[in-house]
Amino acid sequence: MARAMWTGYLAFGLVNVPVGLYSATEDQTVHFNQLHKGTSHRVRYKKVDEVTGEELRTEDIVSGFPVGDGEYIVVTREEMKEAAPGRSDTIEISDFVDLDYIDPLYFRQTYYLGPRGKGGDRAYALLRQAMRKSNRVGIATLVLRDKEHLVAVRPGEQVLMLETMYFADEIRDPAEQLERLPEDVDPDSRELAVAQQLIESLSAEWSPGSYRNTYRERLEQLIEKKREGRAVVFEQERPKSNVVDLMAALQASVERASKASNAAPAPAKVEQAPAKAAGTKPEATKRPAKGEQQSFDGMSKAELLARAAEVDVQGRSKMSKLQLVQALTEAEAEAEEPKRRGRTAS
Repeated sequence: MARAMWTGYLAFGLVNVPVGLYSATEDQTVHFNQLHKGTSHRVRYKKVDEVTGEELRTEDIVSGFPVGDGEYIVVTREEMKEAAPGRSDTIEISDFVDLDYIDPLYFRQTYYLGPRGKGGDRAYALLRQAMRKSNRVGIATLVLRDKEHLVAVRPGEQVLMLETMYFADEIRDPAEQLERLPEDVDPDSRELAVAQQLIESLSAEWSPGSYRNTYRERLEQLIEKKREGRAVVFEQERPKSNVVDLMAALQASVERASKASNAAPAPAKVEQAPAKAAGTKPEATKRPAKGEQQSFDGMSKAELLARAAEVDVQGRSKMSKLQLVQALTEAEAEAEEPKRRGRTAS
């Protein structure tokens, strides 16, 4: 069991609840070491004086704030410690605000805020349930690792969650970051209706487990293939802009989804589509006859998405073309299994 990274009290009004702070997420990024090309020698970095080239010891390095023209204000470690807020034992909620009014842009990092000891369970449960019923989150400050954080305490399914947040002056203005802001154009009513219809056809229940880090999976696959001494080739698709004829693209998308939902249900037996000659375009996709398995190899990604919506493949909007083919093949195999068992029994 993980140890709390911070312990103290969650205070609201005159009530103090003993709590501990725990990490809610972990980094699953594939990490690499830098090596000298052609060897297995690690690359190391040294801290050197940029003028003399002399390598420096840690005790020879100070912190300087640049003020321009090559001049710096030096601040010692002792001075920074004196300016630091110091460790706080309390997360004191100053305000309760409606969660719907907080832009997710402000959220930085998520933690679990768990009860500590059995004495505070009643007050902890009371606060969590009251916040859930009122759709409110508590706003407070927390000193963590000598840094003061703005935080939001919100009710989770099982425990209270703590979100560290950005302060208002840490949020960048999009007008200062973008080359230009999009024009505020009122959409054509027909375009808007068709766009909403398309969104509905691609809508699904939120299922976080359905979304995968495909880049990490491809990196792990690449590493494993290279370890085995084999080459690996990834299919890459480049989307094309079709916003010039927006209405036509929207209408075609909706029609494709509608045709897919009105077509006959897909049946049984796996059958690979014949290989296409290089440079030839795939034929239009046809529905399989009874007793045949749908082949997805010649379908476009839009057609695969429409088919995935029909059979309710979760997380389809985030999948690549290859993942859609695999998911649809598995879905049809699962749908056919009860029929196969029935035929075997008879």
